[in-house]
Amino acid sequence: MSSTHAIDGLQRIDLNLLVALDALARERSVTKAAERAGVTQSAMSHTLRRLRELFDDPLLVRGRGGMVLTPRAEALAVPLRSGLVSLARTLAEPAAFEPEDARRTFRIVSPDLFDALVLPTLLQRLGRDAPSVDLAVVPMPKRLSDGLETGDVDLAIYPVLLDPEPFDLGTQVDAELQSRTLFRDSFRCFVRSDHPSLGGRRKLTLKAFTSLNHVLVSPGGEGAGLVDRILRAEGLERRIALRVPHFATALEVIAQSDLLLTAPSSLGRCPSASALASRPAPLDIPEHAITMIWHPRFTEDPAHRWLRELMIDVTAEIPSLPPKRSRP
Repeated sequence: MSSTHAIDGLQRIDLNLLVALDALARERSVTKAAERAGVTQSAMSHTLRRLRELFDDPLLVRGRGGMVLTPRAEALAVPLRSGLVSLARTLAEPAAFEPEDARRTFRIVSPDLFDALVLPTLLQRLGRDAPSVDLAVVPMPKRLSDGLETGDVDLAIYPVLLDPEPFDLGTQVDAELQSRTLFRDSFRCFVRSDHPSLGGRRKLTLKAFTSLNHVLVSPGGEGAGLVDRILRAEGLERRIALRVPHFATALEVIAQSDLLLTAPSSLGRCPSASALASRPAPLDIPEHAITMIWHPRFTEDPAHRWLRELMIDVTAEIPSLPPKRSRP
């Protein structure tokens, strides 16, 4: 279908219905969708009936855990949200972006270690250059690419293995997304400064490493990590005594226990890690790139481009971060 015919087809559709459909798809509740849209529940129920007639599909049906979307509604949800966000920005925002006058919130998905290292400096820059621009660090959506496409997430900061083979952990960037390396990092082993395994030694042996109890930072709270896959390839294993979702928690735990944490070297730059000791990991663990990811539809957006350039500048200004080295 040509773009002209597609636009002509919109003449028979009340665009307010599409706004209501977006609210219903996001809330999966007539009551909550009505609250989001600022209308009564009865008005939203009437709108849902019109939408069902328009699409010849029930769209929202009752399931075991509440209301669920039909396959037709699921297929509509992401492109509809993307289109509405794009339309709203086109109508509401000027072409130029002036950070000193801008009032908006950027939403970022990032690991807590990155937050601890970068956010203080980033907020200082925002306070100086864009005093009315806010940041929101939000949870990882179920499908990151969808969140980036719709604009629900502006940027994602994500560790990407530089040599993923043969340890494919699904950390590579989707081909449909754009990315830029901010800096590279390696891995070290962290323990409390008076840990009995150190004994004045500057290196940690593989035998000592596998004999200790470990803490694993796992956002999902389960599964094995990269280190476990490397050990398994060598016929070895370690005991993971504790899994936690955040590096901040892991730091507190290892400072008060005999557990060992294998983590990015940059962890040692956190103020809360100042009392810890670290040693090179006795394993050949691939380096990873801390990568900034976004959807290509926002590549030329002035506000988005300003945010990306700011992130690049800020990470380059922090002396504790390893520099980004050239790589094809």
